[in-house]
Amino acid sequence: MNDIIVEETGLPLRFPDPRKEMRARAEEFRRLTPDDRWREIVALMALGLNMVRNSPQRAAIEARWAAEESEWQQLQKKLFAEHGQ
Repeated sequence: MNDIIVEETGLPLRFPDPRKEMRARAEEFRRLTPDDRWREIVALMALGLNMVRNSPQRAAIEARWAAEESEWQQLQKKLFAEHGQ
């Protein structure tokens, strides 16, 4: 535990070791069934998409996504042209 002393009270604030917390979350995830793992992943993706939709930076994020998608499509076309039949 990392201790931070609050000057006003002289009492420590204690925070758990982030590595132990990450390990515990990973173990929880590993104990899930495959279907429950997918549900957790989908829920996390939905949360992220919802955050983007409500973000004041939504337009910039969506423009970056569109640029990345366009770049990926161009790369695929190039690869198919070079190596496809």
